[in-house]
Order: sequence, then structure tokens, then C-alpha cells
Amino acid sequence: MVTEIPRSEFQDRIRRIQRELDRRNLDAYLVHGSEIDFANILYLSNHWPQWETAGIIVPREGEPALMIGPEAEPFARARSVIPRIHKMIEYRESAEPDYPGIPVSTFGDVFAEVSGGRGIRRLGLGDWSILPMPVYEGVKKAVGPQGELIRAEDIVSGMRTVKSENELALIRRAHEITEDALGEVIGKIKPGMTEKQVVGIALEAMYRRGAECEGFTQYVFAGVNTRAAIFRATHKKIEAGELIQLNFGARFGGYCSAIGRPLIIGKMPAEMKRFVQFGLDAHQRTYEWIKAGVTASDVAKKFHRYYEDNGFGSNHLYGPCHGTGIIEVEKPWMETSSDYPLQENMTFMADTFVTTPDFGLRWEDGIRVTKTGVEPFSGKWQKIIEV
Repeated sequence: MVTEIPRSEFQDRIRRIQRELDRRNLDAYLVHGSEIDFANILYLSNHWPQWETAGIIVPREGEPALMIGPEAEPFARARSVIPRIHKMIEYRESAEPDYPGIPVSTFGDVFAEVSGGRGIRRLGLGDWSILPMPVYEGVKKAVGPQGELIRAEDIVSGMRTVKSENELALIRRAHEITEDALGEVIGKIKPGMTEKQVVGIALEAMYRRGAECEGFTQYVFAGVNTRAAIFRATHKKIEAGELIQLNFGARFGGYCSAIGRPLIIGKMPAEMKRFVQFGLDAHQRTYEWIKAGVTASDVAKKFHRYYEDNGFGSNHLYGPCHGTGIIEVEKPWMETSSDYPLQENMTFMADTFVTTPDFGLRWEDGIRVTKTGVEPFSGKWQKIIEV
């Protein structure tokens, strides 16, 4: 069983970036990550920042460097497949300690080292939307007044979009763990339990089955709170006869899963069942529209039209799919404006949401795009769930 990405695959990722840097005439490429939005750091180094942030600089030629905060060196050296590591004040935690007496590098030091003394003037930025000001100001100073900072998120996001066989194996295992945990919750959920207690059942089951951790904040919410696409479990006690939304996802070997199911304790009222069944029908129809070569916007347009044609246009919130992998929600999205063609081994969450004034519901499952359709990563309990 695959439990992690091999070192050779990390090295191949660096080489692929370097070929693209050569094609674009960029001297180097910088990615950034934090404890929450860590994907590109993990993807290129296997390091996952905690408390502090981290960066990776990939030169057009030569070896990359991992840049970390002053506290993280033992942790980073234990995890990182990149041996060249620099402690830097720009990657310290947000409480901004001074760290007197701890030697640190500057961006000028790092750029000189990875470039062999030539310096870096054309720097591609791989994480524009999350790049913090200390890092931005530091790299701007290091490239100098004649230097260029160039948005280039698409280099690494494009690589992450199509998954390798090792990545797919980890995603499949994450979904197996989540599917088993969901089954335990369905078997144990009772009136009077709080939403948080139900989350606890899921987390215990995931960790017992070997999950690295949860892939996102686990969703259990009931009644009127189900109208929200995003919510947090509370101390509210679950009652029979109200709709309950479950969304669970384990992480395994750095890769995420997610499974979303609405359920009820007791018998589902006919009008509620009508909405829940429509959501499931739309969810399953989405699979039929997806295969390699199809333009992503065509899937989204058919999804919207299906809501309209069946009288549920006003109950649509978003959909039908978003990319998934290291982060449960990552590029690319499938929207009516998405003009890219689907490719084999792209992975998505089929994410079908229906909202009403009184409740909402979500059906969610991971899928892989194939030449002829999709490979679902999960499929149990795709039915009206009454316990």
C-alpha cells in the first residue's frame, strides 16, 4: 500500500518547474505556505509548516532551498526532502518574536546561494493570493530596483491538477477511511447527542483507521443551520425529525478526501425528501457529463440547466465541482466561466448543494476524470438516509 509520495517524485516535480522556468525565461520560482494553506510547500518538499510559515525557492538550474521560521529547523529537517534549509525572520510566527541570538538568513543570502552568485532578477511568484507583506517586501528588496516579480501561480497549480498514480492511491485510501468513519457515525448517531459529539465519533474512527489527520473542519450541523454551505459543529443537541448534514474527510499521506451526506433520524417528510432526492439526482447526473476532453464550462452549464429545468433554480447555491488533492478545495473549479478541457487523472469533488428557507443539503464525493467518464472514490449511502 502506498503511504507517502516517494522522494523521486518530489525531485521530478522540481525538474518540471525548472523546465518551465527555462521556457519562460525566469531566474527562479517562489512558493509560500502556512499551516492552513500549505499545499505548495508540501507538494515540493513534504514539509508542512506549523505555527510559522515557509517558502521554497526553485532556481532555473541547481538545487532548491526551503525557507522556514527560526523555530522550525529540527521539524523541517525531519520531514523535508529538500536538504538546503534556511532560517529566516520573514517566516516567523505572527506574534513576531525577535529571536535574539539566533542566526538567520536574508533573501539576498538565499538568492545568491541558489543562483550560484549570479543573483535573481526575474522571479516567478507561485502564491500571489496568500503571499504576506514581510515576504513580498523581502523578495522585492532582494531582486533590486531592476528586478521583476511575475505572477506565475499556474506553473505549480497546473502540475497539481493532474494526479500521479501515487497521488491517486493516497486519495483513494483517504476516501476509504472516510467512508468507513461515515458508516460508524450512521450506526451510532442518536437524538440528544450534540453536533460536536458526532464529530468526535467520526474523528476517532478516522484516526483508528490510520488517518494522518482530518482534511478540513468536519461538518455536523442540524436543522436550520443546514442552510449554510459552511458551518461549524456546535453544542446543539440533535433532534429526531430534523435534517442533519454530515461532511467528513480524512487526510492520508498528505492527500484529502470528503464525503457529504444529508440524513434524518426518523422518517423524512415528503417535501423534504423531494429536495434531498433532487440533490442526489443532480449529483449523480453530474458524473454522466464528465469525461476527458469535455470543456469544464459545459458541465457547469448543464448542471445549472438541470436545476432550472426541474424547477429548482432558486434553490441553487453553487456547483457542480471543485478541484481536490492536497487541499480539499483547490484549483481548478468547474464554473460556467471555466474554459479549460478536462484531462484524465484530474480529481474533483462533485459537490451538490440545495438550499431552502428552512434547510439545506449537500451531496459530496471525490471523483477522478477518465477517458470515458469518472472513477468515483466513494459511493456508499447515495440514497435517502433514515436512521
